[in-house]
Amino acid sequence: MKKKLPKVLLVCARCLIIYFLAELVAFNTSSGKNVNAQTNSIITADLRNISVRKLFSIINQKTAITFVFDARSINLDTVVRINSHHLAVDNILDSLSEKLNWSFKQLGNTITVKTNMPKGALQSNFQQAPGALRNPAQPQEKAVTADTFLVSGNVRDTLGTPLVGVTVQVKGAPGGAVTDKNGHYAIKAEPDATLVFSYIGFDRRETVLGGKPFLDVILSSTLSGLNEIVVVGYGTEKKATLAGAVATVSGKEIKDLPVANLSNALAGRLPGVRITQSGGKPGMASSVSIRAAGTWNNTDPLYVIDGVVRDKFAFDALDPSEVDNISILKDGASAAVYGSRAANGVVLVTTRVGREGKATISYNGSIGVEKPIHIPETQNAYHQAITINDALRIDNVPTSDARYYSPDELDYFKTHNWNWIEDAWKNPVTTRHSLSVSGGSPKIRYFMNGTYFYATGSFNKLDFRKNTLRANVDADITSNLTASLNVSMDVRNDQKPFWMYDNDGDNMQDLYKAFLFRTQTVPPYINGRLNGTYVEWSPVAITNGQTGYNKKKFVDYNTIATLRYKAPFLPGLELKLMFNKYSRNNFVKQFSLPYELSVFKRRGEHNHIVTDELESVKVRDDGEFLYESYDNQEAYQLDGYISYHRSFGAHKLSALLVYEQAESKGDNFNAKRNNFISPSIDQLFAGSAASQFANGSGWEDGRASYIGRLNYNYADKYILEGAFRYDGSVKFAPSQRWGFFPSLSAVWRISEEPFFRNNISFVNDLKLRSTIALIGNDAIGGWQWMQRYNIANGAVLGSITSGIAPGSLSNPNITWEKSVSWNGGLDAYVLNNKLSFSADIFRTHTYDILGARQKSVPSTFGATLPAENYGVINSKGFELSVKYNGVVNKNFGYYVSGNVGYATNEVKVQDQPVNQRAYKSVLGYNMDRIWGYEATGIIRTQADLDALPAGYTIFGQKPELGMLNYRDTRGAVDDKPDGKIDENDAQYIASHNTPPVNYGIAMGCTWKGLSLDLVFQGLAGYKTMIDVRYVQARTEETNFAYWNDHWTPENPNAAFPRAGRNTADDASTFWLRNGSFLRLKNVNLSYELPRLLVKRSGLAAVRLFFTGTNLLLLEDHVKVRDPEAASMRSYPLMKNYTFGLNITL
Repeated sequence: MKKKLPKVLLVCARCLIIYFLAELVAFNTSSGKNVNAQTNSIITADLRNISVRKLFSIINQKTAITFVFDARSINLDTVVRINSHHLAVDNILDSLSEKLNWSFKQLGNTITVKTNMPKGALQSNFQQAPGALRNPAQPQEKAVTADTFLVSGNVRDTLGTPLVGVTVQVKGAPGGAVTDKNGHYAIKAEPDATLVFSYIGFDRRETVLGGKPFLDVILSSTLSGLNEIVVVGYGTEKKATLAGAVATVSGKEIKDLPVANLSNALAGRLPGVRITQSGGKPGMASSVSIRAAGTWNNTDPLYVIDGVVRDKFAFDALDPSEVDNISILKDGASAAVYGSRAANGVVLVTTRVGREGKATISYNGSIGVEKPIHIPETQNAYHQAITINDALRIDNVPTSDARYYSPDELDYFKTHNWNWIEDAWKNPVTTRHSLSVSGGSPKIRYFMNGTYFYATGSFNKLDFRKNTLRANVDADITSNLTASLNVSMDVRNDQKPFWMYDNDGDNMQDLYKAFLFRTQTVPPYINGRLNGTYVEWSPVAITNGQTGYNKKKFVDYNTIATLRYKAPFLPGLELKLMFNKYSRNNFVKQFSLPYELSVFKRRGEHNHIVTDELESVKVRDDGEFLYESYDNQEAYQLDGYISYHRSFGAHKLSALLVYEQAESKGDNFNAKRNNFISPSIDQLFAGSAASQFANGSGWEDGRASYIGRLNYNYADKYILEGAFRYDGSVKFAPSQRWGFFPSLSAVWRISEEPFFRNNISFVNDLKLRSTIALIGNDAIGGWQWMQRYNIANGAVLGSITSGIAPGSLSNPNITWEKSVSWNGGLDAYVLNNKLSFSADIFRTHTYDILGARQKSVPSTFGATLPAENYGVINSKGFELSVKYNGVVNKNFGYYVSGNVGYATNEVKVQDQPVNQRAYKSVLGYNMDRIWGYEATGIIRTQADLDALPAGYTIFGQKPELGMLNYRDTRGAVDDKPDGKIDENDAQYIASHNTPPVNYGIAMGCTWKGLSLDLVFQGLAGYKTMIDVRYVQARTEETNFAYWNDHWTPENPNAAFPRAGRNTADDASTFWLRNGSFLRLKNVNLSYELPRLLVKRSGLAAVRLFFTGTNLLLLEDHVKVRDPEAASMRSYPLMKNYTFGLNITL
């Protein structure tokens, strides 16, 4: 596929930017605060054949003027014709006065509309009240009489979203008003009047004023989301008619969360989606899994942002403030339009866009502090010394050996202890600032957002920074042609100290382990010098930056240009062209430096007590070098859409055809030099050329796709949809390159049937749905269908000559992995839509899984076999979710929701060694079982030892007191005990090491300006292994504190085996723990300041909030570490306490 850059889109993009700037200047110039200026504001719109309702709405959005009228005499559906496209508000109202015999009177930002007045010019009918710049509620206003006063307030839904167009009337009296785009209204009423609020899709609300001049109201939806628009692949669908299993999260739900990565904000919110965070290092993301794994290859879902396929790195780069909606496509039919990459589910993200109206500026700032949830406890100096002595005694080492801690030394360490991690640890701080501007005229809408995020680490020289920028602009070039430009950039800087044994992992496992295990018998510093007594290296030197640094910088640029054309010659036909250009630059720089350690003289009977007298200085050198790596990735995606939507009475038909072409490529260059002339010059030129190293690589990928979808809807009762994707990928040979992925969906809304609707009144909506689809997975390395060659050196006639040698074997027949997926679901809304319920069951059959049959090939076979399509895995599960919304009174509303998902799999075909014994087989079982030994307990007494068979051995050792024993299950040739414990006794000891069950609970309430939201996350049904199972009987390292209760002859009932030479470190049921947990994942408490107070400050809204993350662990069976952590040695998960402020202008 040859890359073709559509120049027309670049031209449109440039024109769009110029047009946007011109419109923005003109629009904001005419949006002044002065009331007189409001009526002089120019309205630019097509006012021919427009209803009064629409006209008032346009004026309100442009000027914030609110109209008050008598609903019985003012007909808002009256259609008028105003020929000019460019008129001031007072001229428009003058025209209405002449055409409709209406009069207008202004009071502040409110205009009262009356009828049956003499026709005339606006100068006589449109009267400006004295003191118009004062607060409209002030008694000096002439329009306010002794009997009536002006009441104003805001109308919102239960989520706090302003409701536009709510009708506000005085009960039993003429008059009415409509809320503006901010949900604001103003109406004249008597002090004891009752206001009636009505809005389609929401419960009618009546409220007695009681003399209050300000009244805010919350309306509860009667539709409970049935008319909610859900983003799906290449389009949107109404929730009421949606067939697939789609879970959604609104950007409003996560906007305050202080997360460095977007995936960290999703835990506990989505049924069937497992979110796990294995560590708390700044900038570390969570893993995302949808339902059960259907392959032993890549199981990551596909990420699509604003219609463009991206990766998880780009997904995590998004800030919550720029997200409008996240949809998770879980079933095959929903994901099938993404074809060959959709087998693991799809994550769709839609970013925020501008809305018509005056500019709204919003600032969101927060600062937080973090604390570790759980730092494993380690032995202090005294208990470490005791454990070492016990280990030596078990090994029959004479007490005169200098490795023993003598009595005087034990007495010393009872009162002297140095905990290195406590000395080095500092609670991290997070800071987040976000600023957004949105608004627009009838012809152009815009949203711009910038975010700065900064998080320090728990150690020095460890931090993470992220900056994001986004601008979304939509412009109506003509009445039928719309152009859009979506531009974004994010910059991430990740810094940590250099340590050669950390393997660049996010968990910093080796460095964190060093602090945990560092002996507490010596201090990290003595007289200001790094202590090197007993230790070969110092983690304190690393976190102080003395060993160098490891810096990473990632810069992403993304541009999406779109043209939409609605064909006037065929209603319902729309054409769309979208082009995306994306680039990513990654830069890594690692600088390793030597450093000095001081050795001090020791005292005590066995010289274990360190003094402050310097003995010598030694240098720790892990290889002085500078390494730099530069990686550049570029990609484009071109989509052409043709869509058609048409209704014929009760029949609705929609069709979609898409052509998509995408290509990507990348280049990497890395270099290294050693032996620098000065540690202060961290540039490659300062290193020795004799030791230099340089390398590079490149890659490319591409695909072309044809997508189609046809949807038929009869009366929103019966819905049938078919879709397909025809994919071609250069990862496969030309003969295997194309794959066809169809899907079929059906919906039956039983509640729309007369027999149901007329007899079962408490059920408001009941829907059955089913989908079936064929989807694929091509997440493998490219070019495996071609013969590979490696560059190598060899001797030819006594000289070293470069050449090529054959690599792994090729397979020209490899193609997509395929999955047949079926999903059945039920959705119900009952009790006046207050209670909603959803259930799904699914089955997936995945076949042609790619893998090399290496296990069944004799070891004498010299070549590496290529991958081939042969594997089969089945998966199944179910998901449930329920939500209840309640309103107690006008001030108090609440909600409670819960979700649970269960998913597991079964391996049907996978390569295994020939003649493998049945107990080792993976066939017929799930993929994530745990292999180990069944422990029978500690050999505590001589009686336990005597009960063992003669000649019995445990991994070749004669059993001894304090050892951990295991079940003798089988021998080398049969399944009978053979009198010894060896590898033949290993077996699968747990069904799952990843949770098949994920669940979440969410609840919240609002009371006046206060709101509280809680989210609980739970994982269940799996086991986890305590991963540090051995005793360090060494002077320089301590052990975890649970080893304080180890077996000795004096402590035979100890919880853990003996120290020293033992067999306890093998994976076994002794170390197995229930991994299930439930944690309070998020707490959000916010308070919105009273609007009267805020308006006096010239602001639109001010909200204070507190957000807490990972505050409580309500269920924990592991105890010795956080159950979600990857390891006892991983950087710990963190609690976060954040306070923030949101200001809207």
